[in-house]
Amino acid sequence: MELAPLLWPIAALMAVVIAALVRWSASSRTVVSAAFVVFLLAMMASMFLGALVYASDPGTRSLVLGLWVAGFAMSASVFPVVALVLREAARNADTEGTPASRALTSPATLVALVVGLVLLGELLMGRTFATLAGSIAPSATGSVPGDAGWLALSVTSPWFLFPMALEMGLAAWWVGRNLPRPMLPLLLAQAAVMLFSPPALAGTPWRLGSSVASAAIMAGIVGYLLLLEYRGQPLARPIAAYALRVVGTFALMGVGLFVWALYGSSWVFALGVVAQSAVFFGAVVVPEAFVSLATVSTAPTASPSAGTGASG
Repeated sequence: MELAPLLWPIAALMAVVIAALVRWSASSRTVVSAAFVVFLLAMMASMFLGALVYASDPGTRSLVLGLWVAGFAMSASVFPVVALVLREAARNADTEGTPASRALTSPATLVALVVGLVLLGELLMGRTFATLAGSIAPSATGSVPGDAGWLALSVTSPWFLFPMALEMGLAAWWVGRNLPRPMLPLLLAQAAVMLFSPPALAGTPWRLGSSVASAAIMAGIVGYLLLLEYRGQPLARPIAAYALRVVGTFALMGVGLFVWALYGSSWVFALGVVAQSAVFFGAVVVPEAFVSLATVSTAPTASPSAGTGASG
């Protein structure tokens, strides 16, 4: 039985859920709220880990083992969250006034956890679905996950690239609309480049068409940034730094495509995909870094004589 038609709607639904969690993380600035986001992302990764155990060797034994692995991973992730919530509750009981969770002193830890768990969950989900659909042999699933070949084969699978493109597109639209105007084209371009990844599918029409599309998107973003500079609309420092990272990951993916086309090796392109994803989600989780800093850097400077004209 062909499972791909049944798996694609599930993959799309999982991508929407992950994008919604990323959107939630962008507004989670209390300890408890951030902990729940991390827990839900860890729970999804645990679920996919158990599914991968089953997909590697479908059968009763692997099904039971997969359920145990998923259950253990979920249990391990829930204890820190429960301990944190209980500690916050005890803290509020000892203080007067309205109970409130502590604010995050820095979102850096949240960013690292969200980026890591999104990539891990997407990697496990893509590998599981690719194995169940038959595009990756079950014997290959049993190879060591840390092996470069395992990573490259998983990341360049359409089961990784297309759901990741959907996650990035939804997150870009949901979060990017509230960011300074130059940010949204950058975020959407990253999702589009992920979608038009030539190694995702076989066949000359796709590989030729996606190569042209991804090259046009990359060139379009560079042209867009140059046009802003030409018009006298320089980017605020945080946005300019982000644009530089985006262009850098585009260049890495371009080198990866060259290596893939010339030598048939996709690990450089896979590395570019991972870097692109990390740069994207690292920005979406902290939208205030671009809103507040951009506002400060582009605010008009007051004239030294402002406010003194009526002093006479």
